[in-house]
Amino acid sequence: MNSKQVRTVVGSILLGLVFFGVVMGISMSLVMLNASQSPQIVWFPLPATAVLAGAIWWAQRRWGIGLEHPRDVPWARVYAIGFALTVLGLTVALVQGKFTGMVRATELLDAEVSPLFLMTYAIFMSVLAAILAEATFRGVVQTRMQTVLSVWPTVIIIGVVNVLAHRWGPELTLNWLGLFVTLAGWTYLRWLSRSLWPPLILHTVVNVLVAVGLWFRGPFVQADLATGTVIVIAAAGLIALAVAVGLARGMPPPGSTA
Repeated sequence: MNSKQVRTVVGSILLGLVFFGVVMGISMSLVMLNASQSPQIVWFPLPATAVLAGAIWWAQRRWGIGLEHPRDVPWARVYAIGFALTVLGLTVALVQGKFTGMVRATELLDAEVSPLFLMTYAIFMSVLAAILAEATFRGVVQTRMQTVLSVWPTVIIIGVVNVLAHRWGPELTLNWLGLFVTLAGWTYLRWLSRSLWPPLILHTVVNVLVAVGLWFRGPFVQADLATGTVIVIAAAGLIALAVAVGLARGMPPPGSTA
């Protein structure tokens, strides 16, 4: 990379991390304030949502992070590709978790609060994290980075940075490949669609389903998956990859007049 590319890449990453840190920091401060002042009454989602919405609105006006819906994009095909890439990422995560002993469980708040507070925190913060991550990495960072880099360097760099931006701990070690494939897939989807909406919607839906499932069904021990089940999951991932590649090949690249 030349000096301009390096400056843009490093600058966009730092800008994105600051954006993410400020919004998440304010949101968690609201959670802790709520927990300390009125642990039986849940009110933090309203101001946290206002902070998130305001930050994204400002970022869109300031940098144009991709909250558009171009008319010349074949949206049905884009969402089909996005669904296939999401399935691919989830299957990689499941197969990796089988062999690393991954246990996926609800992230609880370390505070004396009501059961309703805990449930709201587990589900709401999962959704907030998904939306904020997309606004940050596929929005603030990618919008700037892809002006100086081609698609695959952009996909790889943002995928790696997005994985490393997760909380460091056993989960990251046990699930890094599944995370990377999923996040890189959504980065490619953002480039292909020229819009933040497809990855934002898919990420939000996945996080909601996972958060609700873990809350009501309990921890998911991936090491307990039967060998036959893992084979079926791996086959589904390969099929999803083939579908995504086949559909993407039939699309003109962004900026093409075809």
